[in-house]
Amino acid sequence: MKPSFRFFAGAALFSLALPAGASDLDISKLPVIGADSAVEVAGESWHRFNWMSFDQDKVVSLGDFQYSAYWDAERALIVVRRDLRTDNVQSLEFPIRLAEGLPERQTRNAHRNIVVGISPGDGRLHLSWDHHATDLNYTRSREGFITEPPAEISLDDFEPRQELTAGAPQRVTYPRFFNNHEEKLFFFYRSGGSGSGDIALFEYDHAEGVWSIISERLFGREGVYAEWENSESRNAYMHDLLFDRNGRLHITWVYRETFATWASNHDLHYAYSDDEGRTWMNNEGQLIADTGRGEQIVLDSPGIRVREIPVFSWLMNQCGMTLDSQNRPHVATFHMEKPFRPEEVTHDPPAEELHRLNYYHYWRDDDGEWHRGDPLPVPLPRRRPMIVAGPDDMILIYFTTPQGILCHVATAEDRWRTWTTLRLTGPEYRFNDASKPDRRRLQNENVLSLTVDPRGEKEGRGFAFIDFDMARISARARAGK
Repeated sequence: MKPSFRFFAGAALFSLALPAGASDLDISKLPVIGADSAVEVAGESWHRFNWMSFDQDKVVSLGDFQYSAYWDAERALIVVRRDLRTDNVQSLEFPIRLAEGLPERQTRNAHRNIVVGISPGDGRLHLSWDHHATDLNYTRSREGFITEPPAEISLDDFEPRQELTAGAPQRVTYPRFFNNHEEKLFFFYRSGGSGSGDIALFEYDHAEGVWSIISERLFGREGVYAEWENSESRNAYMHDLLFDRNGRLHITWVYRETFATWASNHDLHYAYSDDEGRTWMNNEGQLIADTGRGEQIVLDSPGIRVREIPVFSWLMNQCGMTLDSQNRPHVATFHMEKPFRPEEVTHDPPAEELHRLNYYHYWRDDDGEWHRGDPLPVPLPRRRPMIVAGPDDMILIYFTTPQGILCHVATAEDRWRTWTTLRLTGPEYRFNDASKPDRRRLQNENVLSLTVDPRGEKEGRGFAFIDFDMARISARARAGK
């Protein structure tokens, strides 16, 4: 069954069945839903990037305040606090500059993101920033900063840059903070390079205020992959790492065999842990790695590949994952329906073949079977999607386009087979790749809150918060069916 796309145009309801393909979605026919609130933080920010799909937590909230961080127009690190009661915003500039002391080209390196995390147990805000196979940059606020928030934020509220913990591996890229169901804080990053990297995982003890290593090499690079010229080294590119309501940690990923091209990306993989990352089970519940014994998840670990996606499918790495109310994982990514191998293999597929790319929704049912939906359009230029769960396990895949922020929406009633495309904003708002949401507001308030560029129709970049009531999105999607 092919997906059907139905849109509103004024008072008239009409439907439009779309074949898969990037050029088949006429965005101009989609009315704009509009945000429920939008709060501009800065009219100008660093023009290269401030939103990356691997941020995981870019915006977090606790109590009456919401926190984020970005690079400003002068490449300074800025921490932002938004009062959710009044939408008043305070910004704090740190004496830190993007790629300071490095060649100018590194200021255009989109790996050098900023991520934030919170540890409610001791009231600290945590920061990590500016990496691409470099030494770890990390700091945190004083105790009580987020649980007893000051009237004004200042640099006195933050400690100096510091090591995470003794012996933490370096050559850091893709740091991420995330919390479990009890708000315990964890930290994750890649150590090493693309096509040859390991994954390090840490936990924070708020009572002692210290970090400890769960595993320096949760993923190993070992194994021989015959389908890519017997490749002997790789790294796992994670989607989001998420704890469910029962404390199970779910991870999904793709392997990349070489830094030179994402044509070498392959397969959807899955594993879970019921003891905060110490032991890992495959899709069938079989033990595959015990970090206490120094074991890693590797290419040959049994039962980790849950959907075959061959090399040269141009499968994108580091997209999005969410969990629905039944703790079922859902993944959004993009790739080609059939493998395409060009005469000359370059980092990206040839421009004339980008129309082959489609978004796909993968999900795991209660019996552990993984399903894949039909292809969904990817407007050009292609961007990574993010995926979230809403009311009644509605699944929303959102992404940016030059015409604004769009989403594909489906409900659990028919097991997410029928999709509706909605236009959340006009071209005045956009972002780079998938802008990650405030997961606490999504879970506690049913509000999709994220950060965006409010200068979509103008030169340069800015930084803003934008909110959508998920119930309103759900109602519009249902009305279109």
